[in-house]
Amino acid sequence: MSVVKVIKQSLDRLNRVTETRKRFIESKLQSLDQQCSGIDSYLKALESAKEKRDVQKSKYNIADGMRQMFDPFERVARAHHFCPCCERSFSAEEEDSFVKKQRVKAASSAEHMKALAVESSSADSDYQQLDKLRMWYEEYVKLGKETIPNAEKELQQAKEELDHKSQALDDVLGILAQVKTEKDLVDIVAQHVENADRVFQEIQTLQSDVEDLESRLDCGGPGVRTLEEIQSELTTLQGT
Repeated sequence: MSVVKVIKQSLDRLNRVTETRKRFIESKLQSLDQQCSGIDSYLKALESAKEKRDVQKSKYNIADGMRQMFDPFERVARAHHFCPCCERSFSAEEEDSFVKKQRVKAASSAEHMKALAVESSSADSDYQQLDKLRMWYEEYVKLGKETIPNAEKELQQAKEELDHKSQALDDVLGILAQVKTEKDLVDIVAQHVENADRVFQEIQTLQSDVEDLESRLDCGGPGVRTLEEIQSELTTLQGT
């Protein structure tokens, strides 16, 4: 399998993973906040949930602090007969009225605290669920801004390298074709040279034979007649 194909398969897988992360996060956002329009609103939803949680927690803490003061206020008023806040002296009627109000507030505060506790717990739960998506969201962002672009860049580089190698291969194949053509021509010339050499060798042999025959013909001696003598004898015989 080629490098380009491997990288492309990896890139396709990363895109599928990214889409899966996106659908999962958007599904959770939609279930927690109907106002969320998509994954791009995640950070805003997370920040809003955090603020809501902090506000509800602050309300609960303030109410709890006030609730814890009702009983001490009553004890101070009864022991010292003055307002625990401004230290103004109470008459008997004012003291009874103050204590009564503290008890009424304490009674109503208990119900109020329960309601605030429910709201605070709900707000914290919403925030915790959104915060659990942070890892998924950060992975989604990293895939979109870093991993996938790097893979795309790597794929482009691999394609360019493949193109260069393909071009180089085409060049080599072209050179090989030219070399083969030239080799075929050389083989033909070599065959002619071989034939010419054989003919030359035959000529040399024949030349040697001719020289030998000429040498023999040129040899004189007793009883050897010349060509003219033989021709004359033939003429005489023909006449006879």
